Amino acid sequence: MGQKPDFKILTGTVISVSPHGGDPYTIEFKTTSSMEGVKYDALTVDPRCTFYKDDKIPKTIDIVKPLDVIEVTYLLHEGVKVAFNIIVKPKVEV
Repeated sequence: MGQKPDFKILTGTVISVSPHGGDPYTIEFKTTSSMEGVKYDALTVDPRCTFYKDDKIPKTIDIVKPLDVIEVTYLLHEGVKVAFNIIVKPKVEV
């Protein structure tokens, strides 16, 4: 039997969403932690990725915009973070 994929979850703020003439897209984002401070990184969006915002109905990548806070389920594949599920978190009113 094959080894189970090692999915991870991260939360970050979107900097940019870039298409590459179709699938996949790249999402650049930043994370902040007390241990590492601000860290910049990128995700490659798997064509099978599902997107959610505010309800349980799947959306398209068009809902992901700069400054959105996203929660991403991803798999590290040959050093690249590949996203399989993205949830756009509700905006926090200050």
